[in-house]
Amino acid sequence: MGAAEPRDKCNQRGLSLSVWTAVAMPAFVIAVGLGVDFSGHAAAEQEAREIAAQAARAATHAVVLTDDGPRLDRAAAARAGRDFAAAAGLPATVALDGLTATVTVEGSYDTLFLGLIGVRSIDVRASASATAVSTVDGEQA
Repeated sequence: MGAAEPRDKCNQRGLSLSVWTAVAMPAFVIAVGLGVDFSGHAAAEQEAREIAAQAARAATHAVVLTDDGPRLDRAAAARAGRDFAAAAGLPATVALDGLTATVTVEGSYDTLFLGLIGVRSIDVRASASATAVSTVDGEQA
């Protein structure tokens, strides 16, 4: 019986390692998944901010000159902002105030790992503004 005792200890150690691995592995996968999906979401938000900024700049190109000075053509500016964002794959709303255009885009990031725990997508929303300025010989007037 003395010879069987070391063998039993070895089997018990292997069993405890298997239980530990079975418990820790799902937590490890979820932790890695959180890192991957949250970094992907951050990249999607950065892209949305850039699209909103470029769409706002596009909207400020719709300037018309009037007797009272330059102003944004409201219909053309709103259309230019929405069209730019739509070409990038995001719906947008455009708000105009004087010579300033504010574009808000909305979308979602489809998760890669978090779907395992029921989170299929994370919303993305970004806003940016641009203002049309008058220049003379490259200097703001």
